[in-house]
Order: sequence, then C-alpha cells, then structure tokens
Amino acid sequence: MQTLVYIVPRGKRAGTALRPHRFADGFFRAHRTNSRNDPEGRRCRTEAELIDLVRLGYHVRMSNPEVGHAPSTVKPEIASRGEAQ
Repeated sequence: MQTLVYIVPRGKRAGTALRPHRFADGFFRAHRTNSRNDPEGRRCRTEAELIDLVRLGYHVRMSNPEVGHAPSTVKPEIASRGEAQ
C-alpha cells in the first residue's frame, strides 16, 4: 500500500514529516497549482484518490498537527507504507 509524505526541507521545522490534512468536512484537498485558492481544486475522500491526483501533477494540502504545522499546499512524494515511517 502507498501513502503520501512530504518532509519540510528548510526553516525552523526542517525535517518535519507532513501527512495529508483532513478538513472538518471529512475531505482532503488537492490543487492544480500550489495555491490554496486554485479554482481547479478537488476534494477527495480517500488517500488513494489523492495519490492518483498527485500522479497527474496536483499539489496537496498537508499538515502535522502533532507539532502545530498548519496545512500547506505542497507537492508530496508517494512512498510505500514501510518507507513512510
């Protein structure tokens, strides 16, 4: 099985792993550009749908609530479940 992961490359939270952010409405968000205001944004119920969109070039809203990292629109990597930990 595959998952999405993004490692913050620089800044004070460098090295922090981000995961897809599930919003209050129960959906994940993917955007054609790296802007959260992108009119081509799509809502997805599952991470598998997000993976398909990433393969098509979409960016994903990702966060890490454990360290207080708010959702950011980034281009994540697709990793196997064993690699993402």
